[in-house]
Amino acid sequence: MLRALVAAASALVLGACGTMPRPAAQDVAAQSWSGDYRFQWAAGTQAARRGIPAPAQVRIRPITSAKEVPGAKADGNGPQWAISFVGEPGAPLPLIPFKAKGYEEMGWAAMRAGGKIACLESGSFMFVCRTHPGTTLSFGRQNDEQLTSKTGLFGVALHQGSFELTPLD
Repeated sequence: MLRALVAAASALVLGACGTMPRPAAQDVAAQSWSGDYRFQWAAGTQAARRGIPAPAQVRIRPITSAKEVPGAKADGNGPQWAISFVGEPGAPLPLIPFKAKGYEEMGWAAMRAGGKIACLESGSFMFVCRTHPGTTLSFGRQNDEQLTSKTGLFGVALHQGSFELTPLD
């Protein structure tokens, strides 16, 4: 008990003197995925070069029942989400958290361990990640593609390239 009181008093004194260490940046995995986003292909991607139109808006919502989204599984491996392309035909796609192997394959294991990246995947079709705005990431077969995420929300669609998500108010 005395040790806890001394630690608390020390923290108050250090804080009052301005020598308290700054808190670490928030772990991006703790942030919610729910929201509506503007979707924009990154410059130079296959989709941008071929003139594939970007969806006007995407929506990410939690799945509360596996019956809601075709392909969703109630497997107990953590929360699941669904991404839908607003105004476009087709059912929402299920999104599940990356497994450790996914981060390792992308070369992002250290970022994940430091709370600097969190990703969701929809099978082999696409993945969506959250990181701190301004982070530059490498990916691709030989880490030959780079993206500096302006918003901290980005993804990659198979055979199309990377994209940025901007939250809508």
